[in-house]
Amino acid sequence: MNLRKSISLDEEYIKKIEPLLQKHNGNLSAVIREIIDLADYASKDPDYIKRLISGMKNKQSMTSSTLAWTLKNLAGRRPDREFVNNILGDDIYSITFLEKRLNELLGEVYWDSSIKITSDNDRAPQDASFIITGKNQDMNMFIGAFIAVFVSEKYDLGISSTRNENNSFEMHMVRGTREWALESTNDHFGYMEPAFSEFYKRPDFWNMVLILYSKMNYDIVVIPKQFFEEILGGKSSHKITTIIEKFYGSPINQIPVEDLLKKIKDVYLCTGMIENADIDKESLILYHSFTEPESIKKLANMFVELLRLSGHAYNYVTSRNLIVLNPIPGTGKILIKMMDTMKKSGVGFEKYYEDLLKMLDMLKNMPSNEELIRSLGRKFGIMIIENYQKNEVISTWDEETFLTYMRETSTILKMDSTWEIISKNAIYGRIRSFPWAENDTRINNLNCTFIKGMFHGWISHAFGEETEIILTMPSKDSGNDFSEIYIDLRLS
Repeated sequence: MNLRKSISLDEEYIKKIEPLLQKHNGNLSAVIREIIDLADYASKDPDYIKRLISGMKNKQSMTSSTLAWTLKNLAGRRPDREFVNNILGDDIYSITFLEKRLNELLGEVYWDSSIKITSDNDRAPQDASFIITGKNQDMNMFIGAFIAVFVSEKYDLGISSTRNENNSFEMHMVRGTREWALESTNDHFGYMEPAFSEFYKRPDFWNMVLILYSKMNYDIVVIPKQFFEEILGGKSSHKITTIIEKFYGSPINQIPVEDLLKKIKDVYLCTGMIENADIDKESLILYHSFTEPESIKKLANMFVELLRLSGHAYNYVTSRNLIVLNPIPGTGKILIKMMDTMKKSGVGFEKYYEDLLKMLDMLKNMPSNEELIRSLGRKFGIMIIENYQKNEVISTWDEETFLTYMRETSTILKMDSTWEIISKNAIYGRIRSFPWAENDTRINNLNCTFIKGMFHGWISHAFGEETEIILTMPSKDSGNDFSEIYIDLRLS
């Protein structure tokens, strides 16, 4: 057989092989070799090529439908860099060539998509825009992720913005550090990677967790084991910081307060401890669904403790479904620090009178915030009774034990008072004079508020938050020069 190597092609056939000519930069010999390879496959299985092409073009075919389903379920998963580099090759030298290569690849698989790239510099771009056009949104997004993985590593371009419409996906990228560029790609296209990675490590565990959350309608609270142990042991809630510190990889006292409030909102919303949160300057407003008053106050104190451990002093106000955390002014911070120091040092009981006078004197420089001052008085009162309980080795409080405490405390704080049990579960106290009295035993408003807080701290520590307390203070209107306290213990 005589082999004739010259080839004669009319315009019709030239048009048919145009995509291959573009792919091989006009090298007809390379095009012919690829056509021969395809012919070889076709000769071995004549129906294979027809089925493949038909399957890619026909949206109702198994091939096309499977591809569409796969891409739809790849949302949030970033293509592997090795996978991307293997497909594109290592000879991409410019943005123009990248666009050409991508359009060739898309033409080969009949994805019915195209790409247009614009940039400020073809070989060393500082910014670039990508428009992927196609009828399938999931395909457009996958191509966008594919491109982002490549250019973030090749040119240090990170994603600044994206826009997804019915028939197109637009992405703008700008030059930055390599770390930022890769991170922005992960944030936009790989946000589900950590979740899938953990899921595949322990699928049985995560299947059970997801079922539990679904069955419970997500009404579950997640807390660290160390924090749970503290709660069971009735200890302070220092470990409430564990979640934030582990999640962000930073000690809580190194996080600026404006960032910390945002992190508290994001993290503790997901734990189920709160329903929602708002930030108003340096105040944090927490929405909750708890109904027990004591539980709400304990939750509020947990967040106060969290902020204290971060180096920020806050007080709280509670209502039916809200906890409002407000920063404490400078004088308040000093008072709290004094109380913390007294508590840690186990200061002698006899010194509380002197310390109380100092605190009441400092209240002159405090803003007129009754809730804050009441909370400071409450904190001071709890500190006193906790130290007394420790020194006297008291395991359980009852009426007699509390009366003994009040009589001894009255002596130390130089209060002229009497205390008695007037009926079952009811205690009555009368205070005829205070050492901090002013103007014929009339007490100013700030001191009065602090004292009320102190008494509430004593009583709630001994008998719980449900205890009913009626406390009157001497006033000009009443004509009384004494105070009265009625305590309904409601003990079983």
